[in-house]
Order: sequence, then C-alpha cells, then structure tokens
Amino acid sequence: MNKKAIVILADGFEEIEAVTPVDVLRRARVDVIIAGLSKKLVSSTRNLKIEADMELTEITDADAIILPGGMPGAKNLANSKIVLKSIKNLNEKGRIVAAICASPAFVLAPSGVLDGKKATGYPGTEQEFGDKITVVDEPVVVDGNILTSRGPGTALAFALKLVEILVGREKAEELRENMLAVYKG
Repeated sequence: MNKKAIVILADGFEEIEAVTPVDVLRRARVDVIIAGLSKKLVSSTRNLKIEADMELTEITDADAIILPGGMPGAKNLANSKIVLKSIKNLNEKGRIVAAICASPAFVLAPSGVLDGKKATGYPGTEQEFGDKITVVDEPVVVDGNILTSRGPGTALAFALKLVEILVGREKAEELRENMLAVYKG
C-alpha cells in the first residue's frame, strides 16, 4: 500500500518548497494530495497559481503532513485552526510532520509539537521558536517524527529525506542519483 502525504498550500506559499516535495514524493510513488487552505486556486509569493486537488478539511489519515514556508503563507497556515488541529492529531499518532522555511517557527512551534525537540528554520526566525525548542543550524533536521528544513535551497534535501523516511533509504538514494542531486543531507 502506498504512503499518503498531504501538502497544504496557503496564499503566499514559497514555490520551490511546495512543488519540490510534491514532485519528489510522486517520483517515489507516494500518494500526494495538495490541499488548498481555503480554496483550490492558491497563489504563491511570486503569484504562481497552483490548483490544489482539494480544499483543506481536517486531516486524520495521512502518513505525512507537509507545510511549505513563504510569507505570508506560513502565517496564513498558522492562523488556521484546521491546520493546527491536523498537526497535533498526526503528531499524536506518530505520523510525519514536516515543515520548511518559516513554517517550523510560525506554525510548528506555536502548535507545541516541537517542544523538547531539535529543529531548524529560515535564518532570522530563531526568536520565534521560543525556549522549549533547540534550534540548530543544519539544512534538514529530523527529531522523532518531526522533519524541519531551512528554506528554498534545502527543498530537494528536505524532499529526499521525506522519501527516505516514508519509502526507504534505497529509494531516496535512487532518486538522488537519477535527479543528479549533489547534497546528501
């Protein structure tokens, strides 16, 4: 049975951080659903429009939830009660909760799922994490079922780490080689 991942897009999302995980996970045969926060046609920070597969409803049965960053996308995600409830629900089930760029600081940290964990995020967001989280300066950080990453330049490493966790190291390495990825995070 294929793994299932949901990528949530809010207006103001960062393009590379949204599209890269979708592309790489689909190459790994993960069922990826793109959910628009409040509508199906979602606009990025640079006005790229993506039509989501569906509008967001509460997520209860996914193997992973993925939150791209970007501004004001991350803040829009943080302001959604459905997003926060879904994060907490999947975290309690031990499912993968993944966020990149501003989303670890602005979405995951306030939700409480990062308390007592190591995480990373976009440079300059460190103060948003609070004192219950150990912020590290690494491209991709995995702590238990939580995966965080720094920004657009780390999106491919973030996506490949998701493949490794969801499908296996062998598939991640195969994709890394086939995609000519130079970073081995």
